[in-house]
Amino acid sequence: MHGFTAEERKLLEGTWPMDLLEDPLRQPRVVTTAAEFLREVLISDHLGDFLVLPRGVELLGLTEEAVMPADLRKALDSSSTVEELLRYFRRDEKLLDKYKAGVEYIDETGEQRMALPKERRNLRGRIDEVLRLVDSGEADPQSLYVAEMRVLNALKHPIDGELVKTVCQRDVKDVLGPLAAWTFYWDRHDEGVFIGNRGSGKGVHVDQVLWSNVGKNWRGYKLVAAWPKGAVSNKICTDFDDQLFSALSPAKLAALRQAAKLVLLRPGDVYLFSGGTAHTALCLSGLGLSSYESIVTLHPLHSGLCMQTCDRSSPCWLEGAMPRSEFEDILEEAAEQLERAASQLLKGGPGVAGAQEVEPSWRELRLQLVKDGPMMRRLQEYFAATVALGLSRSRFLRENAEAPVKRALRHLTHGKGLQSPERSGRSESPDRDARAPPDRVRRSRSPRGAT
Repeated sequence: MHGFTAEERKLLEGTWPMDLLEDPLRQPRVVTTAAEFLREVLISDHLGDFLVLPRGVELLGLTEEAVMPADLRKALDSSSTVEELLRYFRRDEKLLDKYKAGVEYIDETGEQRMALPKERRNLRGRIDEVLRLVDSGEADPQSLYVAEMRVLNALKHPIDGELVKTVCQRDVKDVLGPLAAWTFYWDRHDEGVFIGNRGSGKGVHVDQVLWSNVGKNWRGYKLVAAWPKGAVSNKICTDFDDQLFSALSPAKLAALRQAAKLVLLRPGDVYLFSGGTAHTALCLSGLGLSSYESIVTLHPLHSGLCMQTCDRSSPCWLEGAMPRSEFEDILEEAAEQLERAASQLLKGGPGVAGAQEVEPSWRELRLQLVKDGPMMRRLQEYFAATVALGLSRSRFLRENAEAPVKRALRHLTHGKGLQSPERSGRSESPDRDARAPPDRVRRSRSPRGAT
């Protein structure tokens, strides 16, 4: 648990009440090592929780310099506010041709709006429109927020060759390498980058898919509120949909008092939380920069929640959920992900070498995890539970789960688990089954997500 420095207390003045921010029950769970964080990502139940690894971008080899493209870092270094950043972009045709993003502002009713919401590929038009609103006095420049920034046209990822639209050149998924296959779903194709300044942020929402987010916060301080799943979360979304918690009305203050977690994110933090519950974010300083990978772990509470995304009978369902036809694309990728894990399991276990090693420390982290017997046994139990859950609850998964997945389930049901890394002989070799096919093209979903 972190205390607040004098500088942080000054940043927090006029934002959210200190008695709530200092409430031990509402503070995040802090871990101190990269291996511990990765272990929690793979096997923890983090519904209603919020996990933070301070200095995580350094500990995981995910510094801004290693992850962000040079042209975007130059634009950020040349700007002190989102308005300045947008004007910088407008002067540079190469940036406008390379990137796409949502450009958001707060309207006169206090609701967060997106400029030209139907024109996803038109960054020029979105920037022109929001700056027109600023120049005419119809939008407060302090409220401007850049959401879900990606490249306009898919490129081959430098590590695994997958066609992606993320601007990030390495991720937590890359740190885990073959072990990333031991999840129900992990999206790096549409990973979004978010940029805000003090007074801007992301209004209250639940992600389009009931998944989790692994976030990296490179620049700026940010407050995040997350509410308990189910009835409380649904009511918060109904009452405060797309509203930013900057100026606190009595109703918003009462809503904050219902939050499960209130977290101050610091520069360099890496963190994990569920986007399947109501959450909101408020930037506090400078020009903030963060990004999110969307994942669904094999923990049956998380895979089970994800499967409820389109289930109107679920207490977690909300208007705005991803359409069923698009969600089946998610399930198709989940079926392929289960097949990767099943292939590893039937061959004796995951290796620790990635397809293209770029950070020596990653191999050591993976080796620590693979040698963690209790964790690997838990992953196998969760794999079996998630497969059984999918086969019973999802017609799509029943029809699309390949034979290796069902064979792996029988394998585990009969008590045949993974061998130790020493016996399996796989600790030094790359796991080809964990790689995405290099020329695979995915549909961009631009999910409403993260913060």
